[in-house]
This record gives sequence, C-alpha cells and structure tokens, in this order.
Amino acid sequence: MNDVASPDANIRLGMFEAACDILAAAVIVYDKNDCLVFASRQVLRYFPIHADTLKPGTRLRDVLGAIFDTGVRYGIPPEQRHKAVNREEWVSAQISVHWREQYDAVERLSRDRWLHFRKRRLPNGYNVTTLVDVSEQKKQEEQWRSDLDRIALTEEILQTVPSPVIVKDRNLTYIAANKAFCTIYNATPEGILGRTVWDLADAENAERIERSDRMVLETGEPFVLPEHVIRADGSDLYVITRKHRIGAPGHHVVVTVMDDVTALVAGAASVSDEGDTLLRVPGGFVEGQNCFDPVRDAERRLLLEQLGAEDLRALPGKRVLIATPNTRIEEILVGEFKARGGDCCAVRSRYEFDGFLTLAAKHGLAIDLIILDDNMPDYQAMFDHGQDIATRLITPDGIGPDFMRALVEEHELLSENGSPLGDILTPVSFSDDWYIATDITAMLPAAVGDVEVLVAEDNQINQFVFSQILEGLGISHRIAENGEEAVMLWRKHQPRLVLMDISMPVMNGIDAAKEIRQAEELTGTHTPIVAVTAQALNVDMQNCMDAGMDDYITKPVSPDMIEAIYRRYAAGKLEKSVA
Repeated sequence: MNDVASPDANIRLGMFEAACDILAAAVIVYDKNDCLVFASRQVLRYFPIHADTLKPGTRLRDVLGAIFDTGVRYGIPPEQRHKAVNREEWVSAQISVHWREQYDAVERLSRDRWLHFRKRRLPNGYNVTTLVDVSEQKKQEEQWRSDLDRIALTEEILQTVPSPVIVKDRNLTYIAANKAFCTIYNATPEGILGRTVWDLADAENAERIERSDRMVLETGEPFVLPEHVIRADGSDLYVITRKHRIGAPGHHVVVTVMDDVTALVAGAASVSDEGDTLLRVPGGFVEGQNCFDPVRDAERRLLLEQLGAEDLRALPGKRVLIATPNTRIEEILVGEFKARGGDCCAVRSRYEFDGFLTLAAKHGLAIDLIILDDNMPDYQAMFDHGQDIATRLITPDGIGPDFMRALVEEHELLSENGSPLGDILTPVSFSDDWYIATDITAMLPAAVGDVEVLVAEDNQINQFVFSQILEGLGISHRIAENGEEAVMLWRKHQPRLVLMDISMPVMNGIDAAKEIRQAEELTGTHTPIVAVTAQALNVDMQNCMDAGMDDYITKPVSPDMIEAIYRRYAAGKLEKSVA
C-alpha cells in the first residue's frame, strides 16, 4: 500500500484552483471529522481571514470562529440582525447547517453584497461547500422589482386620469391604453393592446391618425388637434388631442393625451350670442372617429329592458352570475354590469353553471343574482338549481347573427304606431319583386336608376348597419345578399354607386364586379364600385383593382366613411346627370 501522493497530484490541484478562478467560485471541502481538506484561493475574497486558517487539517469550528471574528454574520434572519449575536451560538448554528445533507441559500453579507451558499454532504461523510458572489444579479433583481413597482404605479395613475391616454410603440402598435380611452370604444384593454388604429377606426380616420403619429415619431415635433368624437354610447366627446414623442433614440414611443373639453363646448352652446363663449377653437373641431354601433346599442337596450330597474340600481357591490351560450350576450351584459359596479362573470353550459354554484357555496361566496338565458339547454333545471338565489329569465331572441331579423319583425309589429327603429328596408330576395329582363345592349348609356346606392352584403348585422347609415343620410338604396343578386339588382336599378363586400356566398364580390364591368363594355357606362373588406390586405386591394373596382373601404363602416364615399363618387355623378 502506498500512502505517498501520486506525482501528478499537484497538477490536478492546480487545475482545480484554475477552474475555481475561471468560475469565480470559492470551494471548501471538509472530511467526515469536520477537518479542512481543501479551500480555494477564492475563499479569501469573500471572508477577510488569515490564509493560515485555510490550511488542511483546520477544524470547521476554528474556521467559523475566525469568520465570526471578522464581523461577518451570515445565516441570521433579517429580523434578528440588529440584535447582539453570541459567538458560540452562531458557530453551533452554522455547524448544524453544515451537517445537513443539502443546503442552498443566498445570504446578504453587507448592504450591497450577496453570496450564494451551496452545501452537499457526500455518502462518505465529506462536505463540499461552494460560494458564488451574486451581488450584481441581486442588484439587477432589486432594480427590476423597483421598475415593476414604478410601472404598476404609473399604470394605476393612468387608469385614474379622466382624460383618454394611449401609448404607441415605434411600429404604432398600442402598448398602453387607460380606462378613459377604452370607454370611448366600449372596449377592454385586451381588445386594444397589440393592435393598430386600423383595427379600431375607419379607413379615412385611421389614415389621418397614422399620418400625424408618424410625423411626431419621425420629427419629434408635438401635434395638437381639436377633435369631435362620437363615443360608443352615442354621446359627443370634444377633445384637444396632443401627441408627443418620448424615449431614447431607437426606442421612441408616441404618447397621445386627449384633453376632454366637452363640458366647455356644451357650456358654450348655452351662452347667449351677446355673451362670451367658454371655449374658442380656431377652425373648429375636426370630425373624428364615430364609435357608435347602432346594432350593439339596440342589442344592449333589448337586454336591459328585460331586467327590472330595481335590479339595475342595486348592482353596485352585488355578485352576478350570467348563464348564456351566446358570447355576444355575455360580452354585453358582463361589460354593462361591471360598468355599473357589479362583480360579474358568465358560464356557458349546465356543467359550468352547476360547478360554479357548488364552488361558490364551498368557499362561502354568496351569489346575489342569476341572469339565465332561456336559450340555454336545460335552463329550467338550472332555474330550479338556483331557486334559493334571485333569478331573472331573459329571452334574447335574435341577439347575434339573427338580430337583424328580430329587429325587422319588431319594426313590422310596431309599424302602425310608429317604430322607434325608423324605416328598415328588408333585404331583397329573388322572389320579392319581378321585372322584365331586357338585353343589356339596348339600355341607354346614360341611364341612371332610381336607386342611388346598391349594397352587396351577406351579413345581416352589416346589412342593418348600412341601412341605418344610408337612411340617416337620406340616400335611397337596395341590399343584395350575394354577388349574383348584386349583378341582377345592378341590371335592374342602375344605381349610382355599388358598395361591394368581396366575401359573399354564391358569387363573391370580385367576380360580381368583373361581370358588371363586362356588361358595361357593351353600353359604355361606368358605375363606381367600392370594395368593402374586413381588413385592408395588399393582396385583397390588388385583386379589387384588377377586377375594375374604383376604391375600397374597410369594416367597421361609419356614417362619415359612407358619406365621404358617396360624395366622392355618387353626388358628382348626380349633378352631371341633372346638368
């Protein structure tokens, strides 16, 4: 048996020391008798003890005592660090930790220094301890937490600011939107963040807003504009919109603040002509975005009318459960109840309903009101399950894709006494009328029909929106449900303008436009055709232009958008025809 160290032992020890230096880690090894076997040079960086203390054979107790004598105190809970510490008690506590099979902790040695301790007890009784300085990492973590706290505080402040505030990144994507701005669109932050103005505004306003955003982003010059906006609830909002660029180069963002001056404008309207106005705006207010959705408003009123006025007044602080399979109803009621101060959520099935009530009872949460949709499968059984809770049954017939039909039926029932919905034109079908088909070549080139606008749209909700807008503008119109019907009605009525949805059944809008253009080649006439698209994709626009269309607009449409298109293409045509 040879107890002499092997010839390459020193080489291995040197390599181990070099590895510790490269890793910036201190390593200490004790044997099963708690005597020091090895300590790397890095240990002296962390503990200001004498080098002789780290010689092989030194007892663990003596090493700990030397560390204590330098004033270093690790392993002490923060709440006890201000108290006096007994030397023997501290050494004994560290020996106890030393004998654990595993130990892993980050200890703070001073105000700005942290060490990561790792201890492992091997099966042969040896203990290996590593120490790594993680001061920079901890400083970054503290800075990160501090930044998060500041961000949370900033967001809280933004949410309470009464004026709408939004922030867009250098790609003009919304990255922040406060509650006042979301209220304008009746939207949630999730429905706005990550999107662009093209997703929220009509094409004309989106182009105008993006142009000013890019000017501010590129030049850094502030932008100011008085605007008149129609909120989603139909009310007027007069604002002074201010845009600023902030941030470092390469990380600029555009901050838009809309100072609400509605009260001043409304007050000015009540001042007599002899008095001074409350607010003077050179050039007046620019007509901005129209966020009002007549279909959604009609749906909202239809739903709320089925609930008692007392229930609506008592909503603040109440817990409300909505059971409906219709996501549109869920969105409207949850948003409405939360806006009125209620704590509200929704379920979409009998399984979710039963599970929710069971879980609420288990945690002692009382449900104050249940809104139950009678379109819900097994709604009667659900009504019985929640019989101990105030339950209101709603019959929202037609809300969603069939809402247009429900409105028309209501209009017909009220037609004798006058419908509050105004005159609604029921979408035309092939069997609603008859006409004599003539050879297109025999039609007069200058023929102008009695219908000003032909709308080709297959979605009933969008049909209703077009009808309401055109009726409000006093423009006669007809509606086609597909491209084939659009061509037929174009031949029959020779409208002054065609608004053509490009995605329709039977025949799409692009093929319908091509057929109309082929027919016009024989007569020498030209009807302006404007494409209506769900999103402005370059490939869609090119296909529309190739089919002979004159222009395009994107959904959702607004009265301002339709009026602008009508004035551009149809109004001028009418004046020429009259002349």
